[in-house]
Amino acid sequence: MKGFLASDEVRFLRGFLSNPLRVAAPVPSGRKLARTVAAQIDAEPGGYVVELGPGTGAITAAILEQGVAPQNLIAIETDADFARRLRSRFANIHILEGDAFSFRRLIAPVVGNTLLRTVVSGIPVLNRPKEVTQPLLADAIAALEPGAPFVQFSYGAEPPIAPIPGVEVSRVATVWQNLPPMHIWVYRGRHG
Repeated sequence: MKGFLASDEVRFLRGFLSNPLRVAAPVPSGRKLARTVAAQIDAEPGGYVVELGPGTGAITAAILEQGVAPQNLIAIETDADFARRLRSRFANIHILEGDAFSFRRLIAPVVGNTLLRTVVSGIPVLNRPKEVTQPLLADAIAALEPGAPFVQFSYGAEPPIAPIPGVEVSRVATVWQNLPPMHIWVYRGRHG
């Protein structure tokens, strides 16, 4: 297990240094962060959960531990090396390679018109313009069941994606033990 963690850290650092727009952090998410992010998934069983930017799978493992059935978890990873690693580690989840900003197109063959239970995003958004991030948020809210959460974790102390009309955002936790510390934000479409 120790060698597995060390190799994940090397992969992350290499990916971060070569392309910080695609790999958000120099190290994988810590256990406390992973559990805190996974705890934001609505407890009602069933329904698809989509993870954007799973990296080496720290959050993925916590999502499964939270009780999400493997066949209901879809992970979208843009890095081919990370995707291969995920496939060897999580045999029963849907692992799709592609741009997480185009996730709705990528998941359509799996979910059809079914609304999602939760979207969890670890993709880097702080250094992206709102012309890129706000459509991601709009797509996520449109793909979710009414009131279901879009969870984005980020280094920023302000909402990493500026809210759009009809969407509320709140910081639900800060994980100081993570390196570096992370803020967890939940966006929900207003219903009614």
